[in-house]
Amino acid sequence: MSRSATLSPDQQSLKAAFKALAKAFGGQVAVEAETGVRQQEISDFGLPNVARFAPIDLIDHLEDCTHGAAGWPHITSWLCRRRGGVFVPLPQGSNDADGMMRTVAEMAAEFGDVSRAVADAVCPNGPDGEEVNPTEARLALDALDDLDRVSAQLRLKLIEKLKGETA
Repeated sequence: MSRSATLSPDQQSLKAAFKALAKAFGGQVAVEAETGVRQQEISDFGLPNVARFAPIDLIDHLEDCTHGAAGWPHITSWLCRRRGGVFVPLPQGSNDADGMMRTVAEMAAEFGDVSRAVADAVCPNGPDGEEVNPTEARLALDALDDLDRVSAQLRLKLIEKLKGETA
């Protein structure tokens, strides 16, 4: 019996997200040591041609443990993108002047990442010249997702200020 299956592009991208999550945790061996899930199963959860998917409790545990890692939360972000959205964590820091300025500074840094990703993509000396290839588009979209998250946090902080004004 063959384990190989033909998965849709969306399913394959979910597999890639799980593979990135496992890597952010420290790799398949680390996931096995932490969770007791066999390394072969963990490998299967990340293979684009195997129709086995990680259970939600495993995903939840790994995302809890990888908070702050690049791409976090890997699977939650994938789900949000599939539904046409972006994951926005609750605001971090206070909504006083210092907290808002920190958020604005973070937003400026994220905007710089977006600008750099797009500029690199349309650079005439890039791999596809001035045409944006799928890899470059994904990098720019990932940077935009980060900018959206920080922008939404600032929006929530400002909305809280408006609510306090009417209380």
